[in-house]
Amino acid sequence: MIKDLNQEGRARLRALITKCDTGRTGKGTPYLSLTLEDKTGQLDAKFWNLTEEQTRQYKAGQVVEASGDIILHRNAVQLRVRHLDVVPDADILEFVREAPADRDTMDRMLSRLLESMNPGVCRDITCDLIDQRRKAFLTWPAATKNHHNYVGGLAWHTLSMAKAADALLPLYPFLDRDLLMAGILLHDLGKTEELSAPMLAEYTSEGNLVGHISMTAGWIDEAAVRTGHAGEEDKEQRMLLKHMVLSHHGKLEFGSPVMPMIPEAEMLSLVDDLDARMFMMKQSMDATAPGHFGPRVFALDNRMIYRPTQFGEQASAAADNGKEKRNDGGTQA
Repeated sequence: MIKDLNQEGRARLRALITKCDTGRTGKGTPYLSLTLEDKTGQLDAKFWNLTEEQTRQYKAGQVVEASGDIILHRNAVQLRVRHLDVVPDADILEFVREAPADRDTMDRMLSRLLESMNPGVCRDITCDLIDQRRKAFLTWPAATKNHHNYVGGLAWHTLSMAKAADALLPLYPFLDRDLLMAGILLHDLGKTEELSAPMLAEYTSEGNLVGHISMTAGWIDEAAVRTGHAGEEDKEQRMLLKHMVLSHHGKLEFGSPVMPMIPEAEMLSLVDDLDARMFMMKQSMDATAPGHFGPRVFALDNRMIYRPTQFGEQASAAADNGKEKRNDGGTQA
C-alpha cells in the first residue's frame, strides 16, 4: 500500500499511473516523471535512463507493477523505479482513490441536508440543480489536484463543509442557514461540467473557457425560471444566492469576480478553505515519516507540514473515549 511507503528502502507495488510526463536529463537522456496511485494514496516516481521507445510504452490510465527504491527527495517520498511492467486487463477501479463514504451513504446524507432546508427560493433552486446533476455530483472529484481529487471528492468535500457550517451556526445565530446551505451545495456544482470525468479528470473546453463559478451562476437563473422564482418578488434571494457562488473563492486574485459582502458568503468561503486545507495537511502527513517534515506544499503557502510521532493516536483515543462515555450513559463536555 502506498500509504505505508514513508521510509527509505526497497519497494514493490501495483498501482495506477495517473500522470506520465517525459523529461530529459542535462545530457539529453529521456526519463519519466510519474504519479502512481492506489486506494491509499499517491506516490511520486522517477524512471531514469530510458530510450525513446521505452518512454512510449507507458501512459496515464495503465496499471503497472513497479519495483525500485524509496528515497526521500526534498523531504518528499519518491520511488526511484528499477522495473516497470504494465499489467494488462487490470481493473483500474481497484486502484482509484475514493471518498471515505460510499455513494449510497453520501446520497442519503445529501437527501437529509436538502430536506433540512425550509421551503422557499433557496431550497427549490438548489433541489432543482442538484437533481439535474445528482449522479455526477456524487461521483466527480472536487479538483484535479490539491484537494479531494478522487472519485466522490466533490460530494464529500461539500457535505463536510455543510457539517462544519452546522457546527458553527449556533455561535452565529444571525446567519440565514437556508442561504448558507444552498451556497455550500451549489458552490462547486459547476465542477461537474468543468472537469471531464470521475477518474483521471482533465479540464473540459467549457471548464477552461467559462469556469465552474460562472457556469453555476448562470444555472441559478435557469433554475429560477423552472421553479417559478423568476419574478420580482424573489429577485433579492436570487441575487444573494448567485453572490454566494460568485464570491466563494474569497478574493479576486483567487478567481472570484466579487469578494464576500454578506456574512453567509464569508462563512462559505471560510469553511471551503478550511476543509481544503485540512485535506492537504492530512495528505502531506500521511506521506511523511513520523517525526519528520513533509515536502513544501505550494497550495499551503509553500509550507512544510510536520508529522508528529503520535499522529492519529490521540484522535483515535478521543473517539474511543467518547464511545465509552456514550455506552455508559455519560455526557460529553
